[in-house]
Amino acid sequence: MKGSATLGAVFRYGQLWAFLNLLFFGSVIVSALAMQFFLIPPLASGSSQSISTVWFGDNVLLMFLGIFVFNLCLSAFVFVTLPGMAFFPLSAAALVYRGVLWGWLVYNFTAWRFLAFLPTIFLEGEAYVVAAVAGTVVGASWAVPKRLFPDAVGRREAFWKAVREGWRIYVFVALLLVVAAAVETAALMLFR
Repeated sequence: MKGSATLGAVFRYGQLWAFLNLLFFGSVIVSALAMQFFLIPPLASGSSQSISTVWFGDNVLLMFLGIFVFNLCLSAFVFVTLPGMAFFPLSAAALVYRGVLWGWLVYNFTAWRFLAFLPTIFLEGEAYVVAAVAGTVVGASWAVPKRLFPDAVGRREAFWKAVREGWRIYVFVALLLVVAAAVETAALMLFR
């Protein structure tokens, strides 16, 4: 019952979710192609060692937890959701910015490295898209409350309804990021 309520909260905003997916993954692809076309130097050239392997070495559990906590707290909440809560279009802008950076990061990967990190790109990217849905909904709730919640009396009630829905949406974000952190940890251990 709880899982269906979580997915229901995400899919209630299906058009927004689809638009943000197109925006994010489209910016990754366009950025990677533009970097290739204009021959811009790669973002991460030289060492194949990631910051995670430098910080955590061979401790796989600490690496997994570090990646998960960083992605959930800083990357998803602070960078994507929080700006949208303040002004709802900022979540979409943060997605485009992150997509451009990811395209710049992966355009120079070898085929095997790209294939190893492709599941992480999809899982983590989708988590950021869903986090942007939460931020956009909460931000739009105080900007246009009657459009999101026609039964809400005022802005405050619409805002608190959106915050409750945002928490349900964030359960799905956390689940996606747990799986993404496990896959990313495995890929990092493979390519260290």
